[in-house]
Amino acid sequence: MKELRILMAGGLTQDKFEKKIKELEEILKKENITPVITTVNTYEQKDLSSFEESNDMVLAMGTLNIESELPVINGMGLMYGWMDRNKMIEEILNIEIKN
Repeated sequence: MKELRILMAGGLTQDKFEKKIKELEEILKKENITPVITTVNTYEQKDLSSFEESNDMVLAMGTLNIESELPVINGMGLMYGWMDRNKMIEEILNIEIKN
């Protein structure tokens, strides 16, 4: 399995982050990817530059415009079951992993 380091960013509680992490792990396991996920609450910290070197991508868990040198993927499909997750998964699979 390849390892993908994901910064999950949004205005979520830690409990909500934990639920979404489990969902994402299950999705990516089927794609032979082991996610290593770091979370950041964007209400508490807006500058994500300190996380850029240790992650491969940002998964935006809200509508906030996230600025980062890393690829930013819309994670709203993970937030709401009625939204299409396929585009999100496809974008994650196309991320170039640093290492």
